[in-house]
Amino acid sequence: MDRKTKITVAGIGGVGGYLSAMLARRYEHVTLVARGERKKALEEQGIHMNSEFHGEITAKPWKIVEKAQEIQEKQDLVFICVKTYSLEEICKDLQDCIDEHTVILPVMNGADTAERARKFLGRGHVLDAVIYITAFSNPDYSVTQIGRYAKIQIGKKEPSQEEKQALEEAWTCMKEAGMDVHISQDVEAAVWEKYIFNCGYNVLTTYYMEMVEDLQASPEKCREFRQLMEEAYAVSQAKKIQVRDGYIESEYQRFLRLDAGSTSSLKRDREAGKRDELETFSGYLVSEAKKLGVPVPLTERMYEKLRRQPGL
Repeated sequence: MDRKTKITVAGIGGVGGYLSAMLARRYEHVTLVARGERKKALEEQGIHMNSEFHGEITAKPWKIVEKAQEIQEKQDLVFICVKTYSLEEICKDLQDCIDEHTVILPVMNGADTAERARKFLGRGHVLDAVIYITAFSNPDYSVTQIGRYAKIQIGKKEPSQEEKQALEEAWTCMKEAGMDVHISQDVEAAVWEKYIFNCGYNVLTTYYMEMVEDLQASPEKCREFRQLMEEAYAVSQAKKIQVRDGYIESEYQRFLRLDAGSTSSLKRDREAGKRDELETFSGYLVSEAKKLGVPVPLTERMYEKLRRQPGL
């Protein structure tokens, strides 16, 4: 890809910060959308990431804007990394800097973010994306990435020829920036395989407000984690998503091996009194289950308790 490829990243938290650092290190025209103190810190210090996978990176973005509406030129690639409840707002803000050729990747939580982004944007090539990473933003707005992995899958169900070209462009851009990125042959399954795990992990850690080692020590809570995943899996099957064989057992074993001190974004947001993504990890699943006639009793019980608590 041309080093002058015009790229925007909206949402500079853990995932957006990771993408920003990798992209701004390689490309000259990377614009970040950030507000307030974060914007000020990025302008003064650049984007700084301490990564166990890539090492220490400091990169200077081309431009940092408060609102995407300030971006003057049409962009080649746009990465949307905001919280799911902000998706519609950021899509509205991006309208002036995208056109039919722009490739857009919502790298976010949830099972329906790309579908929603297509509806909100109405143009450009919106691709599905899944990232497996442990990354978070620090109080000084630097980014920490933990673990020897940061894997990204991108794709589009039944892509047209133009969409295939868009996938190649996005893959090349990210690959040349040093990322571990793959074009998935079944991106719906990839999205749901991450989503099912998060329907268990985010909800259970937040329901009990416990770290993963506390949950792992309780046979009853481990059983509940598995049941939450099984209920989300049942919804995926009713939607005819081709989740891989043996998925539940392999992800359950992964949960049991998670390092002490691990927790979820939902729990972190709830503890901080921030607006959170309960509707993404639980509300959406309950709604889809009702539409499809799939019983999800534990998910419903935990969702109802959590949505009545402060933090939303």
